[in-house]
Amino acid sequence: MSKAIKPINWENFLKEFSARNHNRRARFELFNIGERSEETQESHLENISLRKFGNQTQLIVTRIDKSGKEEAKIVDTLENVHGLGVQLESDGSENVLEVADNKGNLAMLRFESKIDGAS
Repeated sequence: MSKAIKPINWENFLKEFSARNHNRRARFELFNIGERSEETQESHLENISLRKFGNQTQLIVTRIDKSGKEEAKIVDTLENVHGLGVQLESDGSENVLEVADNKGNLAMLRFESKIDGAS
């Protein structure tokens, strides 16, 4: 099940979403016109925030890579955000954050399942 988030609610939703999903493993899957790519390595969510510049909106996703000897911070900035949505698992937990830009591209931040641990 997928649920769209109204732009007026983005900031508050992302603050609460970040708190609920803090330290949960996640990876990006990207759909650009005619292309699809995905990360093979998961990193742990630290925070998701918005930054606005006039009519432009950026989504900043901060994750921590714990796969090496030392943790590494990964910061991804998604430009020209036009839409946000969330996909829910059968138990009601959030497992995908959908981010659409103004060119029709879609970034999906896939979280580890609370049901079976897969992402």
